[in-house]
Amino acid sequence: MRHAYLIALAGLAACEQPTAAPKAAAPAATVAKAGPATIYGCLDGKTLRAAYPDSDTAVLMVEGRKLTLKVARSGSGARYVGEGVQWWTKGMTEGTLSVLKAGEDVADAEGVYCSTTPLPAVEPPAPGAPGGLPDDRTPISEAPFTPTSAQGAANVVQTYYAHIGEKDYAAAWKLWRGGGAASNQTQAEFAQGFARYAAYNAQVGAPGLTDGAAGSLYIEVPVVIYGRMMNGAELHQSGKVILKRINDVPGSTAQERLWGISQIELKP
Repeated sequence: MRHAYLIALAGLAACEQPTAAPKAAAPAATVAKAGPATIYGCLDGKTLRAAYPDSDTAVLMVEGRKLTLKVARSGSGARYVGEGVQWWTKGMTEGTLSVLKAGEDVADAEGVYCSTTPLPAVEPPAPGAPGGLPDDRTPISEAPFTPTSAQGAANVVQTYYAHIGEKDYAAAWKLWRGGGAASNQTQAEFAQGFARYAAYNAQVGAPGLTDGAAGSLYIEVPVVIYGRMMNGAELHQSGKVILKRINDVPGSTAQERLWGISQIELKP
């Protein structure tokens, strides 16, 4: 099958804006004006309420927790620190909330981006464009397929990214060969690896040709990844998912004869 079909998977969050918190401390801050509380939606799904009772203070309410912060030096915007967190604003419409580690004056953590209004979701490159899937206009086949066919391999990839979109990381991890072992991560480590993404979407292309070697079969399925990091930065990657299964040889188990993810190669 030579066509390319597109599967757009659900994102992990809907509140998105492309700004990351500055890292370096520098001369004077531009302090946000005092006034009514401002409500921000954050990329981790939380709601943040910020009030500025005077030019030196920010009072935040995050999930019922009240935090009182004091203004600190910054190169741009207004930066407030206190109670183990840093709140760095750009005007009154956006800011980044970060955790301050022990001994830190400026947060090293990327933080979570928050804004008063959501922006449109990140879009992938169009088919045929740089970084996009091939622009193959062959009609999509409606023929049935078996789990061990090339289409069956592509279906594993679609299912994998669907699980990630639903935050079912345990189910996604098990689609790696060996019940997750081929990922070279524990199930917990695998799930934690997605904590830095606010939105993680995938387009899945048509599978390539099956290749055999020493009783094993391999196939490559092209993918395009797009979304947004928790710090607000856009995510754009493309590459391939390599799947493997054992050929129908004596001694192989039913599970070994099914396609499983062996490797994922992505680049910006």
